Amino acid sequence: MLTQPRVLIIDDDPSCLQILRKFLEKDGYQVMAADDGVQALAQAHAAKPDLIICDWMMPNMDGPQVCQAVKKDPDLKDTFFIFLTALEKSYIGHGISQGADDFITKPIDPQEVSAKVKAGLRLTQAQRDLQDQALRDGLTGAFNRRYWENALLQACRGQTPFTLGLADIDRFKEINDGWGHQVGDAFLRETVRSWNAKLKQGEILARLGGDEFACLFRRSLPRLKLLRQEVELDLTAAFAELPVGLSLGYALFQPRRPAAPPLLMARADGRLYREKRQRKKR
Repeated sequence: MLTQPRVLIIDDDPSCLQILRKFLEKDGYQVMAADDGVQALAQAHAAKPDLIICDWMMPNMDGPQVCQAVKKDPDLKDTFFIFLTALEKSYIGHGISQGADDFITKPIDPQEVSAKVKAGLRLTQAQRDLQDQALRDGLTGAFNRRYWENALLQACRGQTPFTLGLADIDRFKEINDGWGHQVGDAFLRETVRSWNAKLKQGEILARLGGDEFACLFRRSLPRLKLLRQEVELDLTAAFAELPVGLSLGYALFQPRRPAAPPLLMARADGRLYREKRQRKKR
């Protein structure tokens, strides 16, 4: 089921809030409302709306101040921001300079509200899609190395233990040489599909290049090894004639004994190399 877009409306006029809420809920949006800027910013931080409609003139904290605060916040800066105002058009340039994306004029026209909200949400989604593509591996859809490096850095700054896993595909060159690169590509895609299906919220899989993958795992090492076995079973079922195997290296992160990303990667890579040699001997 698709999530309803979240729209935050900010106005100190209760009747205006009620009218906007009625129009927006009729169009199928999840609507939140605030009657002052401070309350609105708190709601925005908590709910991360997809679009904000904000009155220009309000006591204590006016619309331009709210807009500036939103656009300076790393978590909110990409939120589509629409000013609601009865002021003359000469103010539009000033509003845009504060970071606003569009304007709705008073008295409120439901057709104008509907059209501008739909356009804003389309632009927001298009921007998110482009940002997501920039962080994804084009072949498999897994996160790419750029995303991985930032995610690992943020995880190492946190206070939550995790397991870093490095995996690569055994005899992958043999698969490419013997069955062709199209089969090899399909094998990589199925590896990612199977692995991602078994991850929980807060866990990620990234393709570092070739047949090498990295996983940020929020559960125990035995669970990571079990996940590896489950992926191997899925691959065996999908590619019955191919050699199937995933070598695995790992490193454990504990907040009480923090380690930098390069050290964790080096530990995991060392274990991966040793396991790969052992599996070749067998």
